[in-house]
Parts: sequence; C-alpha cells; structure tokens
Amino acid sequence: MFKPDTYKLTYTLDEVKKTFAQYKLQTAEKELLPELIRIVINNGFNAITGAYYLLLIRNATSWKKCTLTGLRPTDTANYYYSDLPIKGVKSLCVVYYDSETDKILIRIAPQFYIQSKIERENLVKELIKNF
Repeated sequence: MFKPDTYKLTYTLDEVKKTFAQYKLQTAEKELLPELIRIVINNGFNAITGAYYLLLIRNATSWKKCTLTGLRPTDTANYYYSDLPIKGVKSLCVVYYDSETDKILIRIAPQFYIQSKIERENLVKELIKNF
C-alpha cells in the first residue's frame, strides 16, 4: 500500500466555553494549519454527516467564515479522520482527540485523499498504528 508523506501538528488547550474547546498550535513538523483551531459538537446545522465532532480551522477573521470539517470516528477510540482542504486540495487528516486531555494531535497527508472507502480505512489504520 502506498503511504503518503505525513506531517504531525500538536495543539494544546487554550480556552473552553460552553459550545467549543479552543486549541493553540504548540509544534508542527510543517506549518499546514493556522495557530488556532476549535472542536465543537456537531449540532446538525450544516451539511456534514457521520461526524459527532467538528473541527474549525481559524483561517479567516471570523470563526463563522472559517473552514469546517467533520471528524469521523475510526475503529480506534479517540482517533478520527477527516478530509481537510490544504492549499485548496482535499487532504487526509487523522486526529487524536480525547475530550479529557488538553492536547490534540493531528497528522496530515497534504493534497492526498483516497476516494475508495476500504483503501482509506486501511491507510487510516496504518497511520494510527504509526502515530
């Protein structure tokens, strides 16, 4: 199986409100995402299906205009995958998120996304194993 180049980003808890938890970039192997991200619970007022949590990327001046993507569950607890646009191209993103901790770990395969569900699941499992 082909394995794309991936880059790890670490975010630490910055602020918690009733509707979101905000995280600030701590380390990045490659700067692919901005300094701030938020995790919110999917309230259903969007087109995203199959995701309990949503990831907001602070790439605009207002959070309402920022990139929003769903965190879809994997077979491994606290690991999620998503399709995240990096430089305008859908990219595979694997996220470790546990609401009880103060860190989020993200591994991104920039500008790489597998359309085949089975191949994508296999690659996500492989990325989780080597997280």
